Amino acid sequence: MENIIISIGRQFGSGGRVIGKALAEKLNIDYYDSELLVMAAKENGIAPEFFEHNDEKNNSLFGFASNILDNIGLGTFTNNMLSGDTLFQMQSETIRKLANEKSCIIVGRCSDYILRDNPNCVSFFLHASEEERAKRIANRMNISEEEAIAKLTEADKKRATYYNFYSNKTWGDSKTYDLSINVSKLGIDGTLEFLINYLRMRFPDKIH
Repeated sequence: MENIIISIGRQFGSGGRVIGKALAEKLNIDYYDSELLVMAAKENGIAPEFFEHNDEKNNSLFGFASNILDNIGLGTFTNNMLSGDTLFQMQSETIRKLANEKSCIIVGRCSDYILRDNPNCVSFFLHASEEERAKRIANRMNISEEEAIAKLTEADKKRATYYNFYSNKTWGDSKTYDLSINVSKLGIDGTLEFLINYLRMRFPDKIH
């Protein structure tokens, strides 16, 4: 069976992580989110801190590496070697390698764009109302809803800047993805069921 790769873009607090993990369990395939950072670091012999610092942020125009070097003592690297572009390329290779090896779910990190030539890559974008997202973030992080709104605004801005820069597409635009879903309309469970039904229709010979 050819591998099926499900790429999930998501607004912060939309429930993308919960839905992605549940979908992976239903389909009995692996789920990758921040795990990609550790994998990319190991494959390239670089401390994971470099990828974590750059995670879904466009740092290409900034010499961000020097501060990390001072903190973890990797003075042999240069800012150029550890630019945002370099780390993005390393992470992209890890994503392509995964897609060749197995069916899986990959959350964020321009995975839909990186695998744009893969006919078995399905791209979803999950969004929800600001009120619902703020409540979810506030409960998860034990903060006020006002603080949660500030966090979701900042997180979404960083994700959009990162995605738009590296993909030359528009983060969150429905035309960018195979399917864009408002989680607020169906809820977590309803959205999960909807995605499974879509995948069954898309790949009737592979998903039952």
